[in-house]
Amino acid sequence: MPRLTVLISVVLSMILTSCAAGQNQGQRSSQGPTSSGEQSTPGRTLVLAHRYEPASLAPKVVGSNGPLTTSRLFNAALTVIDDNGTARPYLAETVPQLNTDSWRVFPDGRMETTYVLRDGLTWHDGTPLTAADFAFALRLYKDPSLAVFVSSPQDTIDGALAPDPRTLVIQWKALKADAAALSFEDFDPLPTHLLETPFTDYVEGRTTREAFMSDPLWAVGYIGAGPYKLERWDPGTQIEGSAFAGHPLGRPRIERIVVRFIIDENTTLAAVLAGGQLDYTSSNTLRFQHLSTLKADWEPSGKGTAVAVVNNAVYLFLQQRPEYVGHEALLDVRVRRALAHAIDREALNDGLFDGLGAPAETPVSQKVPFYAELDRIMPRYPLDVNRSAQLMREAGFTRGGDGFFADAQGRRFHIDFTVQTSSEIERMQAILSDLWQRAGFEVRPVVMGTQQFTLQETRHTLPGLGYSNITADDRSWISSEIGTAANRWSGSNRSGWVNADYDRLYNAAYSTLDLAEHGRYVAQEMAIINDQLPGYTLYHAQAVHTWVSALQGVTIKDASRGFGRYIKSTPIHWNIHEWTFRS
Repeated sequence: MPRLTVLISVVLSMILTSCAAGQNQGQRSSQGPTSSGEQSTPGRTLVLAHRYEPASLAPKVVGSNGPLTTSRLFNAALTVIDDNGTARPYLAETVPQLNTDSWRVFPDGRMETTYVLRDGLTWHDGTPLTAADFAFALRLYKDPSLAVFVSSPQDTIDGALAPDPRTLVIQWKALKADAAALSFEDFDPLPTHLLETPFTDYVEGRTTREAFMSDPLWAVGYIGAGPYKLERWDPGTQIEGSAFAGHPLGRPRIERIVVRFIIDENTTLAAVLAGGQLDYTSSNTLRFQHLSTLKADWEPSGKGTAVAVVNNAVYLFLQQRPEYVGHEALLDVRVRRALAHAIDREALNDGLFDGLGAPAETPVSQKVPFYAELDRIMPRYPLDVNRSAQLMREAGFTRGGDGFFADAQGRRFHIDFTVQTSSEIERMQAILSDLWQRAGFEVRPVVMGTQQFTLQETRHTLPGLGYSNITADDRSWISSEIGTAANRWSGSNRSGWVNADYDRLYNAAYSTLDLAEHGRYVAQEMAIINDQLPGYTLYHAQAVHTWVSALQGVTIKDASRGFGRYIKSTPIHWNIHEWTFRS
């Protein structure tokens, strides 16, 4: 704590100056009524802290940092997932219902879902938003030469028809139980009137892919349909937005927002404690160890609320491609299991969360309906250094005089362990590295800058272990998600692990409309993950959120309660148009 206190005091003076400038700039507002007749909050700008700056504001662009953070503020989708995990109509009037004309299943296994868009939809520039914008978007999403978009669900869509401006018909190749709940990062529309000509130039060879994707329309000149429209983007610093009067769920009650990008968590904490600098901080901008500081004075004095909620699973992807692996023995499942038996999750929990965290052996939440089945069939690796050493001997390694495992030729086994710079993540790396080294494994830790670590190619080619937050999705281990130079490293399978049984079960899981059957398949998938160990689940992260006492309407959900593509993720700011400041 003393070291943290000193750091806060050093940073505080810088924060007070730099943040005040943006706050004053954001004070300008144009007041106007919401759709419910209430007044937008006058005079006060909502200032949010986000850890990462997006490369693009389009949710489906790989590496844009997704719809759960900055890009959600400027976009709208067919549906929005609320804090109960339920799909609510957004750009669409209603959510399609199975066994009605809005969701038809054909005898050959194909499907068709029909969305009727709300009347009077427009883009931020006032141009009408129609069903044709979705059909146009699908052309881009499915273009194999672009390969810059999240691949699901367009990989299971045959086509999108726009028989009239308000009717969108999506034709599916196969059964897909979540076909009705198309939210952010699934099937976002794109502004045809702005992108069609540049895209045509790209398709016909008059411009390059790089030129097309570097068009300002993807970033600093972005036009969306969400609650806020982009007003200004200062790269590396912040984004400013103003309330969009044409927002389909009503004009936001807070007139202006500023999103500040602050990578260093202690800088964020200093700004929160300073008061008047940040109104809301979301997950990853603060760490669990900051919670005690906030609970000691900031929250009791009525300045705001600070909470920690169970978040996504922390998972270490383990390189499984011979051309990238640092030590070839990592391709031997006996070695991977030996490492697993030397992981002390309780020590991690004590060191990171004062014993108050959520250690985990699988990324699947215990709250999902199929967890009992997974619990029954899942292989486990309790802390057992003797069993660890036995497995290493079976793989041809023994501990030498220096205490480390080496092969018969005396070549020492090692494991490369790379994380991005972050106090909590680096502490996890240090604790786990120490555990492994005491068990006889040489660990080569690397701490990489965020900008380099978050490059897609970096994530897929790390020689050993790489840190990741696993969202509620089992897609990260299918072979079609392996990132390569050919697909511009756009997949989510960072281990490069291939398992035919896993792929088969995954395809079966997503070819049934029976959610109970789906769960049984996913349970079998994740049992294979724990058997073959293309990586290690350590714990469910503790996401710290803060908001000032005057801010009303914030809802926080437990991100660990679901797993699988049928249990959608809730955007952090899903209802931001309803947030307001208490007078």
